[in-house]
Amino acid sequence: MVKIIVYSDYICPFCYIGFHRIKKLKKQFNLDVEWRPFELHPEIPKEGIVVEKLPFSNEYLEMIIANVKQLAEEAGITFEFSGKLPNSRLALIISEFAKEKGKFSEFHELIFEKYWKEGKDIGDLSILLEFASSIGLDKNEILAYIKSEEPVNKLKNFTSELGRYGINGVPTFIIGDRIVVGAQPYEVFEKVINQVSD
Repeated sequence: MVKIIVYSDYICPFCYIGFHRIKKLKKQFNLDVEWRPFELHPEIPKEGIVVEKLPFSNEYLEMIIANVKQLAEEAGITFEFSGKLPNSRLALIISEFAKEKGKFSEFHELIFEKYWKEGKDIGDLSILLEFASSIGLDKNEILAYIKSEEPVNKLKNFTSELGRYGINGVPTFIIGDRIVVGAQPYEVFEKVINQVSD
């Protein structure tokens, strides 16, 4: 079995592609995958930000979107850009709660799909609580968890952990003793997994 640690954020389109890379790899290889949260844009306000107001030129944004769509098409994934970039902290925190309750896989996939396929605002607590309760998680327990110091400390620890590798972007995949950064072609992952398996 090959251990893979993945650092990702729900608002990162390349992380969504990476999520689908992992799903496909699990059908081919015996993998132990651990997902860790990485808050890519902590500076985004709680209510989110309209994409047009991001500090990037329209040309740059169009290039990114075109690049993402091309990668998505190659992976057989469809995207629905919502036009709004939510603050992902609450989604990442609740995913850690779901992990403790043995519901991480369902919540993790649900949040990715709801944001990238339906354009749902995954920065909105009421929407996140609705998604969480739909898979059997308790709203009151989640609210208590959010108010505790544990989830924020976890986020900080995971962020500094990745920083120790000299990496400040996601998705990052630690496969055995190798590091793969970004939504690399599927063949790159196959090659690395085969190398660490030998």
